[in-house]
This record gives sequence, C-alpha cells and structure tokens, in this order.
Amino acid sequence: MRILIADDHKLFRAGLVLVLKQLGDDLDISEAGTGSEAIEIATADPCPELILMDLDLPGMNGLEALSAINEVNADIPIVILSAMEDQVTISRAMELGARGYIPKSASGDVMINSLKLVISGGVCMPPGFGENGEKNKSQSGTPNLTRRQLEVLRLMATGNSNKEIASELGISENTVRVHISAIITALDATNRTEAAYSAMRIGLIPRGTQLLG
Repeated sequence: MRILIADDHKLFRAGLVLVLKQLGDDLDISEAGTGSEAIEIATADPCPELILMDLDLPGMNGLEALSAINEVNADIPIVILSAMEDQVTISRAMELGARGYIPKSASGDVMINSLKLVISGGVCMPPGFGENGEKNKSQSGTPNLTRRQLEVLRLMATGNSNKEIASELGISENTVRVHISAIITALDATNRTEAAYSAMRIGLIPRGTQLLG
C-alpha cells in the first residue's frame, strides 16, 4: 500500500512510520515536508493510496494542500493529523474533502484503528466531534472558539498582519492562516473584516475596538 506522510517534523514522521507498520508489511511510504511537496507526490504516477496530512506546513498549509489534491484526484483518502482539535478546524477540513481527522495526541492503537476504518471506506472523527452542533456554537449561539483562536481574532481585528500575529503569539504564519480560516468559518463570514465586525457585534471582542487598523 502506498502511503504519503506530509509533516514538517522529521521526528514525528519517523515515529509515524513505525506506527504505520502495524498496517502490514507491504507498505511503500513517501514523505513530504511541505504542502507543495505533498501535492507533487500526490499527483504523481502512481499516486498514494492514503495521505496523512498535518495542517501546519511551511509554504502552503494542510488545508490548502488538501483542497489542491482533491481538485486533481478526489479518490485519494486524506486524513488530517493535527495538534489542533477544535471543532471549527475539524469541520473545515471535512468540508474540503478530508476522510478523517486524528488528533496528534491519539494513541498508536487509536490511530491504526482509525486508519483501518478509512482504508475500508469509512470516515474517522475524533471522540466528541459534533457535540456542540454543526456550526460549533454554544447554546447561546456564540461560536465556541478556542483560546488561541480568540487571541488570533483580537489581534487580527485590530489590523495586525499574519506575520505580526505569528510573532506576537510565538506561532508560525501557516498556523495563523489556519486559525483565521477557522475563525471566518465559525463566524459565517466571508473575509477578515466581516469576521471582525461579527465578533464585535456578538461580544467576542469589546465594542469600540478600533477594527482592522
């Protein structure tokens, strides 16, 4: 079976290779450290039969790579492996065509069982996914953004660039882009400006905030 691992951490890829050996002895495992490399390998001949994709990839994040690969070949099952476990991000990945979403905190046994489900044609989701509703909203109707997403939202709303947000929070620009995409989706917005005004209107950021500089 041909499997592609797309993750920019070599140590994580090496550990994942050891876990994947539980799937069988006839594995042909390729590795990519960037979104562009993942697309190149995924669209080559022969193509992978399964792709494991991180979201925080340099150059092009995992959601962008997922979308690009699905446009060329939607038959390849792509499973997201990510440290981000909020429902908005998970929902966005599934909307873009992922066949599963496995938190990096999952045990090896959970990961293998989830991948077996995907290989057999199923879809694997983290425990508890969907409990807060399809739009990831609380009973009051307010989006349940994570603490990190709220931090990104507040910095974004006051006009900080992705680079400035990344520097302020000590995260990569790709991670910032993933969070902003999730924020825009959660707020049913179409862009950063609309998301910022929606957030102020429902009280996620203080009224009177100097929005977007």
